[in-house]
Amino acid sequence: MKKILVTGGTGFVGSNLVSRLVHQGYETHVVVRKNSSIDELKSLDRNLFIHVYTHSLQSMTEIFKNASPDIVVHLASLFISEHNADDIDELFQSNLLFGTHLLEAMKQMDVNYLINTGTNWQNYCGSDYNPVNLYAATKEAFEDIAKFYTQSTSMRMLTLRLYDTYGPNDKRPKILSLFKKIARTEENLDMSPGDQLLGFVYIDDVVDAFLGAIELIKLKEEHYQEVFFLNPDKYYSLKEVVGIYEEVKAIRLNINWGLRQYRSREVMKPFEGNRLPGWNPRINLREGLNLV
Repeated sequence: MKKILVTGGTGFVGSNLVSRLVHQGYETHVVVRKNSSIDELKSLDRNLFIHVYTHSLQSMTEIFKNASPDIVVHLASLFISEHNADDIDELFQSNLLFGTHLLEAMKQMDVNYLINTGTNWQNYCGSDYNPVNLYAATKEAFEDIAKFYTQSTSMRMLTLRLYDTYGPNDKRPKILSLFKKIARTEENLDMSPGDQLLGFVYIDDVVDAFLGAIELIKLKEEHYQEVFFLNPDKYYSLKEVVGIYEEVKAIRLNINWGLRQYRSREVMKPFEGNRLPGWNPRINLREGLNLV
């Protein structure tokens, strides 16, 4: 099985995965939207094929006809931490309709192996399911929709739920990017009291997990559907992360602790589920921060 189709391949995790797949000799097909930037993929000029999805099942089916993939890795999603009413349509289009088009095209073209991506935010307060926000609810809803496809066809699906991913050239507006910005500008940053625990996993470890999942799902029988977590070996409070960042970078961040309240449904302690078999993170936070 050497032909893989990836959604979300232009994002941070996706582009790193696509790069590794291409360099390992996989024929890699990436699904993008019309307005997607493919800058992160332009340096990959072999074994890489770009397909444009135009928001219809027909376009998705045509992509599958042209790509004929053996395995699908589904990373595409829209993340919004606290939505407003205007975000709902786009959240459902991106996280449910797109994914259902993907599943239906897999069914029609008899593609039976899917690696899906979830979030530990589906497990608020240690529950098996309790979504932190509407984004997490749409991720869970997609897994429920996929249950129909895995049980009514020969499809298998393995979901990897992610924590705080990070690494070099990460352009997302994440907490480490914010630290880098205020270190450069020396501006002040108002933050919560900082006791919430965070679970950082370096991008190379994340990509290793996806490659491991690709190998694992090949061994599974039809109708298989299971969830695994890519949790770190150690969690740090936000205050501790700032201290480690300052130590590694030999700088001082101007942070005003406690001037902002915790947001609604703040995750104070991440959920720890079953880790992907055979996978363990290799790069700790200090080592990773030295690389970004």
